[in-house]
Amino acid sequence: MPKIAQELSEVSIRRLKHTHNASGQPYKAVHPIGGVSGLYLQCFPPSGSKTVGAKSWLFRAVIGNKRRWIGLGNYPNVPTKDAREAARTLKADIKLGIDPLAAKAAARAKIEEAQRKELTFKQAAAKYLIKRSKEYKTAKQAQRLSYQLDTYVIPYIGNLQVKDIERHHLISMLQKYYELYPDTAIRVINHVAKIIQTAIIEGQRTTHNPAIWAGNLALMFPSKEKIAPTKHYAFLPYKQLPDFMTALDDYNQPKGSKPEAACLAFIIHTVSRPSEVRLMVWSDVDLGNKVWAIKPSSVKGDDRRKSGNKWLIPLTTAAIKILKAQPSYAQQRDRIFSTSNGGEIPDAYLSSSINAALGFEGVAHGFRTTFKTWCQEHGVNDEVSELSLKHTNSDATRAAYARSQLFDDRKKLLTLYSKYATTGQSIPTASVIPMRKRARQ
Repeated sequence: MPKIAQELSEVSIRRLKHTHNASGQPYKAVHPIGGVSGLYLQCFPPSGSKTVGAKSWLFRAVIGNKRRWIGLGNYPNVPTKDAREAARTLKADIKLGIDPLAAKAAARAKIEEAQRKELTFKQAAAKYLIKRSKEYKTAKQAQRLSYQLDTYVIPYIGNLQVKDIERHHLISMLQKYYELYPDTAIRVINHVAKIIQTAIIEGQRTTHNPAIWAGNLALMFPSKEKIAPTKHYAFLPYKQLPDFMTALDDYNQPKGSKPEAACLAFIIHTVSRPSEVRLMVWSDVDLGNKVWAIKPSSVKGDDRRKSGNKWLIPLTTAAIKILKAQPSYAQQRDRIFSTSNGGEIPDAYLSSSINAALGFEGVAHGFRTTFKTWCQEHGVNDEVSELSLKHTNSDATRAAYARSQLFDDRKKLLTLYSKYATTGQSIPTASVIPMRKRARQ
C-alpha cells in the first residue's frame, strides 16, 4: 500500500522550508501535508532581499494514464483548509472521469471568448478609422471621418458593446440630427454599418447588422430629398463668363498685384479643382509640350492628388500666359501660385474675390459647373467634357475612355472653351468629334 502522509498542523505547515541540493545550493522542496492524498506544499528558496521564499499548493494525481501536477494557489493566500477542500473536489471529479486541467482550459477559453466580444463601439470605430486612413488619398478625408464619428456617433453609442447595439439605439441617435443634416446622417450611418459588419466578421457580434440604411433604418425617416433638396455649388452662368474674365483682368491691375486673380483665371482655363491649382508646383508642368501633369502622391494630405492616376491637363495659350506671368516663373521651383508674402492662397480668397471685389455670384469650384453647362449647350460629347473635369466612371466603356484620357479631344475642347472665356466667341455644335463617329473611322 502507498505510504499515507501524516496530516500536518497549521504551525508545522508554516515552518516548512526549501531544501538544498547535493552541491549545497538552496533548492525548492515539495512537502506532503497529509489530510488528502496527493496534496503538497512547494517551498522555494528566498530571492533578492527576501528572507522567506514563496510557497504554493500542488495536487498530484493520475488523470487517465498520465501523472499530473495541478496548482491550487499560493500559501498563505489560499488557506490550508481551502487547499484540502479543493484537493478533495479534484479527486472526486477525477473519479467521475472529469479531467480538471481540460475543464480549466475550457473555462479559460470561454472567459477569453467573452472578453473578446466585449468590444465597445468606440474601440471598434478607432480600429475602423485606422484602416480607412490608409485607404484615403488625403489626410483631410480621415480627419473628416474622425470628426463625424466623434460628433454624431460616439456620444450616443460609443460606450455600448458592439454586440449589444440594437436598431432602437441607432434610431434614437439619428433622430437627434437627421432632419438637420440628412446627407451627413446617412453618410455616418453607412460608416456605422461597416464598423458593425466588421465586428460580425471578426466574431464579436453574432446577430444581424441593425445599422443597414436601405430597407431598414431608412423606413423610419422621411426621404432626404423631401426635407433637404440637394444643394450645388453656386456657379456663374456661362453667358456671363466673358464679362467676368474682363472684370477679373481689370481687378488684377497692375499686373500681378492680385495673385488670387491669376490663380482663379488658371482654374477657369483648365477647369480644375481649386485645391489642385492653389498647390500646383513647377515640377508638374512641361511648358514645352504644353502639359500639366497631376501625379499620384504618396504624401498623406496632399490635396493636389484627387485622382489615383497620373492625369495630363492640356495647357491652352491663355493658361501658359498666366503661368509665365507668375513671379516664380524665372526659377520654376516650388509652388506656382502664392500670396504676396509667399504663402499658400486660401480657397476663401478665390471665392471672396468673385463676390466682394467683382460683384458676381458664385464660388471658385462652381466654374466647373459653368464649363459643364457650356458644354451641354454646345453639343460637346459627354465623355470628353467629363474627362476634362477628371470625372471617371466604373462603367466598362467609360473606364476605357478614362484610361486613354482622350487627351487630344480634351485639348481641342479646352482651347475652344478658353477662347470663349476670353472673347465670347461661341463654337459650332459638335466641334468636338463624337465617340461613335470616331469609332467608325
